[in-house]
Amino acid sequence: MSLHFFGIRHHGPGCARALQRALQTLQPDIVLLEGPPEAEDILPLATDEAMVPPVAMLVYPSEAPQHGVFYPFAGFSPEWIAIRYALQQQIPLRLIDLPLTHRFAACLETDQQASAPADTDSLSTEQSTETDSNADAETQTATGENPAPEADWISALRMDPLAELSRAAGYEDQESWWEREIEQRSDSNDLFLAIQEAMTALREHAPQESLRNQQREAAMRQKIREAEKAGYQRIAVVCGAWHVPALAGKHSVKQDQALLKGLGKAKTCATWVPWSSDRLAYESGYGAGISSPGWYAHLWQSPDQAGLRWVTEAARLMRDAGLDASSASVIETVRLAEATAAMRDLPMAGLRELREAMLAVLCHGEAAPLQLIREQLEIGHHLGSVPPSAAAAPLQRDLEMQQKSLRLKPETVSKLIELDLREPNGRARSRLLHQLTVLGIHWGKRQSNSNRQGTFRESWLLEWRPEMAIRLIETSRYGNRIAEAAAACLSETARQADLPALTGLLDVAVLAELPKASAELLLLLQNQAALANDITHLMQALPPLVSVARYGDVRGTSQVQVLPIIHSLTERIMLGLPLACTSIDEASAEHMVSCIEGVQKAMDTLAEQALADSWFACLQKLYLQDSIAPGVQGYALRLCYDKQRIDDEALMLQTHRMLSSGSPAAMATTWLSGLLSGSGLLLLHQDALWQIIDQWLSALPDEIFMERLALLRRAFSGFTPSERRQMGDKVRHLGSDGKRRAPAEIRVDTERASAVLPFLQHLLKESTV
Repeated sequence: MSLHFFGIRHHGPGCARALQRALQTLQPDIVLLEGPPEAEDILPLATDEAMVPPVAMLVYPSEAPQHGVFYPFAGFSPEWIAIRYALQQQIPLRLIDLPLTHRFAACLETDQQASAPADTDSLSTEQSTETDSNADAETQTATGENPAPEADWISALRMDPLAELSRAAGYEDQESWWEREIEQRSDSNDLFLAIQEAMTALREHAPQESLRNQQREAAMRQKIREAEKAGYQRIAVVCGAWHVPALAGKHSVKQDQALLKGLGKAKTCATWVPWSSDRLAYESGYGAGISSPGWYAHLWQSPDQAGLRWVTEAARLMRDAGLDASSASVIETVRLAEATAAMRDLPMAGLRELREAMLAVLCHGEAAPLQLIREQLEIGHHLGSVPPSAAAAPLQRDLEMQQKSLRLKPETVSKLIELDLREPNGRARSRLLHQLTVLGIHWGKRQSNSNRQGTFRESWLLEWRPEMAIRLIETSRYGNRIAEAAAACLSETARQADLPALTGLLDVAVLAELPKASAELLLLLQNQAALANDITHLMQALPPLVSVARYGDVRGTSQVQVLPIIHSLTERIMLGLPLACTSIDEASAEHMVSCIEGVQKAMDTLAEQALADSWFACLQKLYLQDSIAPGVQGYALRLCYDKQRIDDEALMLQTHRMLSSGSPAAMATTWLSGLLSGSGLLLLHQDALWQIIDQWLSALPDEIFMERLALLRRAFSGFTPSERRQMGDKVRHLGSDGKRRAPAEIRVDTERASAVLPFLQHLLKESTV
């Protein structure tokens, strides 16, 4: 019986190629691979023709999918090579890491301890992915609020073995050392023995391992003993290089059993999910990431003439981007890279030499094209695929069907699409993206420059992230179809929402075309509107409702149910608004002004004459009553004037009254701030108003002027630069009486001017020849 350890670097093509040769030479009768035992049942899918790396094993607790852990694989990952070798040779394959069920049990216990009695789930929060500090760096976990409880400070002291080895060899970064010693290595004999010796030396001087890693290594040793006891003769153990010394050395069975005793368990599920090449890179936050996954994939697929093929691909990419990249430049770039490699005593040009050569020749010394090559080639955005037979939630299958029928291919590259809601396909795409947003799956982000009301178009920025699979699994509890789940999710959120939030949710339900949820929202809205006492809540609730009533027809939404609620809300607003604006401080007045502005926009959108007349009658009461907050008074007067509900004489009369010498300076300044909010057109076109304000400001004592200057500045800061520039011009042309000065007479010396005419005549003749 023989035991063979193969310490590998995760996602290393050099290790993968060496491992492939070693396994073919050894011909093991069992392969033991570092990985979660819960995923053994899904391993046979790795040989399916529809399985295209990069892919990831996803293992998650059935009760809390947000704690799921990803195990990513690229086509050049040594673990992927070991899996496919064992399956193709039809020999036993075992995953020997510490079962994740123990870790999930600890996470669930922590969740229960930290959760409040009434635990609510934030349905709008998107799950992200980060490196899990308590598992090996090759795994990624969906972010949760509670870290695994077994984490300790020792894990922070764990050294990076590749960084230590590269530093000892005199290299600045580990990628350069790895590429020279492993990727460019022509002879891989005894490679794994050398890795084992290096790791043994490093672990002798490393800090003590965390309890988590001690348990993981104990579990792996237990699995190795089971294989030996089963009588296998040639056992191949493939694991992270760091673990090899701990697995190859002698350890007490009792000590390992003690480390694993008493660990909890939780029900788990496992499946395959597509992954992307950019999620394998360091820049994505992946702890076991590599600097350039695209380059490593290139080395794996095209080991012969890798440099020439790489520069050719870079030149093609530049030409596609509209940049010059000739064949001659490609040849010179390759020659320079090979010459640089020879000067550095390297067997072949690596990525560093190719970068330097491309920057000098292909990119003409400009960094921007090189950054393009970095993003598109060195990292890449390739998205893998898994076979339909892979276990998946019904929600995931429904999404895949809709993506196919709507021709919306998930891509990791950001892509802007324009949707016309008058077309069936555009409307269906919009409906799907809105429904996914309701579920907290932000595949598409609505762009603010879209104008749904005016043009019936929407702009979306699409970017698929593999970890969204976690959110799909988590929201499967709402239903088996996207529309069904979105409606249930929205209804659940609505039951805990206040009145303004309810109207916002109703707008979302209309956009997502969820009639069942819309009906429930309308019922909740009617009940809350009948009981609401806060005028600001009523005012904030009105604009979304008006949007639904005015522009819902493009999606087939009826106005019949919405308009009565709008009329009821508006009547209650107009009745309670004067009292709500009485005897309030400046901060409350500013908030009230913003609410009034929202109602005014809603009135403009709804365009009902009778309702608008009643609204402006309410605004007239506001600016005429002395008990109303001055800022609200000024803004109400401004709205009435802008909408031509009062004439110039009424505006001047009210301005004289509020800026008279009898009005306190603080009150007058606040009133003026409300009057001027919005735009400066009023000052530009009303010279009489300008004169009144100028006289009032000139009469203010210095101390009061300085005290109120900040408020005045804030009022003027809302004006556009062009408006402020026109005001400056107006100041220069207004006299002390507020009337425009006649332009100064320009005196011309006709004798000197006539001397220019012959020369000008000569120039004109020359230009016509």
